Amino acid sequence: MELLIIGYSNLFKNRILPIIDELDFIQSVSIAKYSKQYLDDSYKKIKKQVTLYDDFESALENFNGNLAYISTTNHSHFEWAKKTLLKGIHTIVDKPATLRLSETEELIDIARSKQLLLSESTVYLYHPQFQLLDTFLKENKLFLKHITFLFSFPPLNSDNFRYVKELGGGALLDTGSYLASISRFFFNETPIETFLVKNEETEDKVETSYSVLLKFSDGRSLIGHSGFTTEYINRINVLGVDVCVDIDRVFTLPENIENIIKIRSKNESIELKSPAGNMFKNYFNVINNKLTNHSYDRLYDDMLLDAKIRNLLK
Repeated sequence: MELLIIGYSNLFKNRILPIIDELDFIQSVSIAKYSKQYLDDSYKKIKKQVTLYDDFESALENFNGNLAYISTTNHSHFEWAKKTLLKGIHTIVDKPATLRLSETEELIDIARSKQLLLSESTVYLYHPQFQLLDTFLKENKLFLKHITFLFSFPPLNSDNFRYVKELGGGALLDTGSYLASISRFFFNETPIETFLVKNEETEDKVETSYSVLLKFSDGRSLIGHSGFTTEYINRINVLGVDVCVDIDRVFTLPENIENIIKIRSKNESIELKSPAGNMFKNYFNVINNKLTNHSYDRLYDDMLLDAKIRNLLK
């Protein structure tokens, strides 16, 4: 299989490029950079065959493979995902896959009609710690009610696209996919009521942090804060009738760390030790399995539910 990367981004260079040679189902890689972008030597680390393109248009015109990863700035995800799907290429889109619910629905309709894979790469859920936690909760039949979500980090460089409204900037678009997908993992439904506060805005009307309260059925809720204005924090706490779960470094866990999930249940403290794992590698292996089995509905459903949750936060 040949993989087309549309967008020579930092995410590609830091997270995907290092695992390309470990993905046995990928035989070669085509990389398309922005037309005005300088192409550094990072790609030379790949041992497999690499084809380079100076712009996205020529890459898509000449690519004859069957899997694309869209890693452009947020505002152009929909445009290039639509183009790859219409050409008959299975498509992965970096989060957020689109800026609008209607765009997500359109992409899914195209993918479904052409029987193509379409996935938003919320890869953190493919780390072994979530498989471990899911098994524990199901085996112990624990009902979870309240999520506390914290994902914040210090200010970015002033030229970062996240400060530019027309490029899809803003804290809500940057981390809203984590908020939506963690809600999906635990509750698997859209909220019945939402409250959003954009705490700080730039002159360009881009929020740099936000706070939320989501109300779900059966008295369940999520309360959270995110942005790029404070000290780094990346964790969740989940409360249930008979359980309290704490996970630190939940969204961006390095591949060499064996994380600890701290649980208190019925006055007993439990620590679940998660094995280390590369969430991007695990995700791509799941993608390969889906392609092999032509099984895409779950990916569509996850992408759509996350988009519906993000759509309620305005």
